[in-house]
Amino acid sequence: MQEQHKIEEVAENVKKYFQTQYELVTLKTAEKTSTVLSSIISGVLIAFIGILTILFLSLALTWYISRMVGETYSGFLIVGGAYFVIGLVTVCFRKKLLAGPFRNKIIQVMFRKD
Repeated sequence: MQEQHKIEEVAENVKKYFQTQYELVTLKTAEKTSTVLSSIISGVLIAFIGILTILFLSLALTWYISRMVGETYSGFLIVGGAYFVIGLVTVCFRKKLLAGPFRNKIIQVMFRKD
């Protein structure tokens, strides 16, 4: 009878152990997911603010160049051409400039030990 009781106690302890491990994995997964999502959300918010800043600065530069040159369309063409060149460089080097750093940042956030 004593052995039966010990077997039941061991079985109950094993069951509690696996249940605790399951809860631990669930909590760790939730923590990593929330960390990655919060990083993405804050990154999108910062990018949005940056885009608005660049937009208004570009418009100011466009009007300034237009006044200096004397033709309204010339400022828009010059600034548009500059963005076109920046876009081409970004497309040509996107893996090195964008994909690698973003991938590395996500991996770093996921495996960070706080």
